[in-house]
Amino acid sequence: MKLRLRQIALAVTDLEVATLQASQILGLGSAYQDPAIVRYGLRNAVYAIDNTFLEFVSPITENTTVGRLLAKQGGDCGYMVILQTDGADEARARIDAAGVRVADQLDRNGAGFMHLHPKDVGGTLLSIDYMPRWSDWEWGGPDWQKSATHDEAITGIGISALDPQGMAGRWGEILGRPMEHCDHASRIGLDEGELRFAAPAGNGSEGFQAFDLHSARAAQLRENAVRHGCLTSEGNIALFGVTIRLV
Repeated sequence: MKLRLRQIALAVTDLEVATLQASQILGLGSAYQDPAIVRYGLRNAVYAIDNTFLEFVSPITENTTVGRLLAKQGGDCGYMVILQTDGADEARARIDAAGVRVADQLDRNGAGFMHLHPKDVGGTLLSIDYMPRWSDWEWGGPDWQKSATHDEAITGIGISALDPQGMAGRWGEILGRPMEHCDHASRIGLDEGELRFAAPAGNGSEGFQAFDLHSARAAQLRENAVRHGCLTSEGNIALFGVTIRLV
């Protein structure tokens, strides 16, 4: 069963501000807005970054999961990690064997997702998705290839955990992937991308805290971040409540 990091979702309080920053700082083009997401009380914007995807979600009604998360975190934050598999049946069997509840699911014309209950997984909302073909990605919209940037991709995520080894072990059990230790963190390798688990800095909380962006435009992105006051001392970008690691 193949698994790859295909999309991440960030929760934002103001979708217009987030999309403006995505354009001015990250240099991203046009975004797809999925009309179906309104059933969750949300609006979204999805950007194609080569063959990976960055999504922003923002509440438009009261008492949504995203709204509660934004209130808890005090602003923009990481929300969901979406992995693509070519073996939906095997993935579901592993989910069931691990005793994980499926909070929401969809199966439509060979495309679907399984949103796993965060309390059973830990760290953040994890979704395992599948498509009719490995190259497909319905959530990016019908014309995502036309707006995609090139020579860059989202290649990893960072999750803060009070027990990084324990949380990584749980994810590894669910995904059927071994856990490794490197650079004071626990790591799970995927066929494309990686998941890292580390202790939170200072008094930080658990959650989706960072993602890796491999980009041929890294120097330009850093210049953009300097102009907008969001370049960190490590040369990364602090934006949308997460750290964007330029690798």
